[in-house]
Amino acid sequence: MLIHFAKKLTIFLKKLFSIFLIFNLTCVSTAQAAGVFVDSFSVNSEETEPRGLTFNNDGTKMFVIGWTGDDVNEYTLSTGFDVSTSSFVDSFSITNTVPGKENDPRDVKFNSNGTKMFVLGRANDKVYEYTLSTGFDVSTASFVDSFDIEDEETDGNGLAFNRSGTRMFVTGHSGDDVNEYTLTTAFDVSTASFVDSFDISSEDTSPAAVAFNDDGTKMFVLGATGDDVNEYTISCAYKVTSSSTCDDPTTIKDVVGSIEAQTEGAKRFAKYSSGSVLKRLTFIRSHKKDGGLWSVIGNSKDIDVNFSNKTLDQLTNLSPKFSVHPLQKILPEGWALWSEGSVSFGKIGETGLSSAQDIRALGITIGTDKKIDSSKTSRFFNTVYGIALRLGHDEVDIGTYGSKVDTNAISLSIYGTHYTNDSDESGFIDGVIGASHLNTDLVRKNSGDTDTNKGERDGKQIYGSIKFGREFEHNELNVTPTSRIDVSHTRLEDYTENGTEALRYDDQDINSLKGSLGVMLDRDYILETAILKHKANFEYSKDVASNSKAHSYYVSDSSKTYTYKANENSQDIFKVDFGFDYTNEKGLTLSGEFERELINDVGRTNTIFFTASFLSRKETEYLFSFNGDEESLGSSIKIAKILGPFNLGLQLENDLYSQKNNNLNLSLSSQF
Repeated sequence: MLIHFAKKLTIFLKKLFSIFLIFNLTCVSTAQAAGVFVDSFSVNSEETEPRGLTFNNDGTKMFVIGWTGDDVNEYTLSTGFDVSTSSFVDSFSITNTVPGKENDPRDVKFNSNGTKMFVLGRANDKVYEYTLSTGFDVSTASFVDSFDIEDEETDGNGLAFNRSGTRMFVTGHSGDDVNEYTLTTAFDVSTASFVDSFDISSEDTSPAAVAFNDDGTKMFVLGATGDDVNEYTISCAYKVTSSSTCDDPTTIKDVVGSIEAQTEGAKRFAKYSSGSVLKRLTFIRSHKKDGGLWSVIGNSKDIDVNFSNKTLDQLTNLSPKFSVHPLQKILPEGWALWSEGSVSFGKIGETGLSSAQDIRALGITIGTDKKIDSSKTSRFFNTVYGIALRLGHDEVDIGTYGSKVDTNAISLSIYGTHYTNDSDESGFIDGVIGASHLNTDLVRKNSGDTDTNKGERDGKQIYGSIKFGREFEHNELNVTPTSRIDVSHTRLEDYTENGTEALRYDDQDINSLKGSLGVMLDRDYILETAILKHKANFEYSKDVASNSKAHSYYVSDSSKTYTYKANENSQDIFKVDFGFDYTNEKGLTLSGEFERELINDVGRTNTIFFTASFLSRKETEYLFSFNGDEESLGSSIKIAKILGPFNLGLQLENDLYSQKNNNLNLSLSSQF
């Protein structure tokens, strides 16, 4: 029955989330009608013969170069990339700052942080390099060095670099081509060497400028003859000529983002698999003194709570489709059945290496455990052991182009707790070990939603946690300091993308070792027929020995393997959560918890846990749910009772804002 349940739930989760011609380049189109004119900004007061244009990263600064003033003009934009908001700031002379008095500057470019500036000069056929003590502030520029391009181009017009500054591209009138150079030191033109050229004379005989999209899979050349922009697709990043190699994929932010998402996703599933079990043991321990309530507490955790938020609603709609009652019937006497659901959402910010990640994770854990009664009747029990099955879905959106990592996973855990203090059961050790299987669908898209690369990857995982703690009572407050060690090892199998820029990845091992210190505070409020428990938990963790290396190479060029070390730095993690448990003598249990986890200098994750159910001793099951928001709110009550061979069901739905929208459903069924 558990296997059948797991298969049905897995299927449900899957449904729920569920330029190259002549070796390398192809001229795709001439962009003549795709653009729509918006506005213009006159630079006539500063430059009457503008030739080059570039922006800083967020579009709040614009730079124009020309050969009338022989200078670089700097403008600020109050609205990023909106030229109508431009205002002139300053200019920097090229003529008097370089050897040979360059009086025909044609283009200007910066490195990623604006601390280096490069000027293409036609008079001397050179690329000039400057350093800026303040990024993107031309008034702080000073000349460093130059590189001669005369052997390849004597009428240079356009200049461009790849993201990492290890490649430089120059186009011009004399060669009617794009010339590619490699730089052994990033953004240092003194280390440049010529590679090859790519002929564009079939599209235009007077190329005036060259540019690339963000990931180097498209090249654009401005043509003075045709007065148009010619677009080219590239088989792999920045490989413009047949003599060059593909760009290092670990410099592509979405590639790095995908590797990190897979690495962190595997660690996250291990954490939740152990965490759900440890929460179960905490729940049992916090009610160990309420012996009269044990029979209903042990069997009461189920899910049937609905939210207006789409992601939450997807999780909480799981439980009504799979009744927990048949599982309870087949369990041996003395075993308790429980379940827990969680939904997490978080964000990892963009870095210099990786794209931003939006994270959504949900899962459900179903477990069964047994308490071992002590031989001393004065004690409630001193040992609990059990087994738990978790199914989870992890979805990570990467960057802005549509790249994503979707993982479905299943784990099986064996767990237990033992009290170390025989006199008052205040000390305890919790332990859990388990194994998981992961299946991941991967999508990597380039800018403009083009050249989609897809792949599928399986993985295997083992994990374990051990937790030490001791409970203290101070007045009516319970204080429980804890320490914990979490360890996991995951092997992701090799896989190959399909697509024009496809990568192949070797097996990837992911190791994680984390230590934690925390304290839990809780207090019981004894009501007439129930217990209300408020609780708070504060925890500091350090990821002390996590490591993983991802090895990849291009399908179109397997001569070189690229390696990325994922999450090699130790991380400081701060976690706080608040929640409540409500249990009455009739068997109703409501539990809610909100958890916020902050990873220092990386990002955050928020997790919501919620359970609500009732399971009595008379083979009757009651489930309550609610849904809605500030504009609409509804509730639902479901009752299921076994009458011999028949199942009787009743469901009442209420619209709390309107008495006209109420439904009552009655059903009688039997299984043969």
